[in-house]
Amino acid sequence: MRVDRALSDAVVRFLTREVKNYQRRIPNNLDNLKKHVRLGDVLLVEGKSRLSQIIKYLTQSSWSHSGLYVGDRLLEARHPGGERYRDLYGEDARHLVLEADLAAGVSAVPIGKYMDYNIRVCRPYCISETDVESVLEDVIAHSGDRYDQRQLLDLGRYLMPFRLLPARWRRKVFFAGDSDSRAAICSSLIAQAFLRVRYPILPVLPASLREEQQQGLHPWGTRMRSVHPRLVLPRDFDLSPYFRIVKFNSVEEGPIDYQRIEWIDAAVAPPSRKTTKSTRS
Repeated sequence: MRVDRALSDAVVRFLTREVKNYQRRIPNNLDNLKKHVRLGDVLLVEGKSRLSQIIKYLTQSSWSHSGLYVGDRLLEARHPGGERYRDLYGEDARHLVLEADLAAGVSAVPIGKYMDYNIRVCRPYCISETDVESVLEDVIAHSGDRYDQRQLLDLGRYLMPFRLLPARWRRKVFFAGDSDSRAAICSSLIAQAFLRVRYPILPVLPASLREEQQQGLHPWGTRMRSVHPRLVLPRDFDLSPYFRIVKFNSVEEGPIDYQRIEWIDAAVAPPSRKTTKSTRS
């Protein structure tokens, strides 16, 4: 058992090591984020670790990690771990994101942890306050749970050159609904909470229902088939028509003056105002 644990810890350290070629696309404003984020919002993160690179490649998406914004809910008296988070993070404990992490398991971290990452906030649209409370309590109930590390063997396959593995093996590892390797995608924890209150993420419309819809028997969106929570990826919250993207860095702050942007690279700089005007005319 000690050998297995040592090997598992070594693999975790390897997978969670940050890569050097991470590229930030826009600076984040923490004050704006704290002002606009709401309880129940899903935070998508483009991670920096080797594991994140694997997930991004497999899902063909920028988003490799997700967490649920729980604010200061863990500081309430009914949650026994509240004092620990208050001692750990101080005032930042009022703005917590609950996540499932490969190294730390299911725990809460300050939302400021991801200020140096590319992030996106996705908000469930028209969800009732009662259901938001249920989602929060459902996810918070898993706080302290251990991460399912049985995925490590499957993830180890992905570190090998893909040409050495039959394609059917790779698909089975990552996309089979009963595969524990899907636990690596922490969005399954969040998806389970939303699906329990019957809130859609990215459902599918079976072929039989598509035919009925085309015939006008059922309007779009009234009859759909849900997916297993383990099959929900971080990108699904981004693609979902039921989650709104919160532009906390710009749009949510009001009008922007794009003409004040200083383009540094002359090779990609837009044409001057004079050139633009003559072109339009």
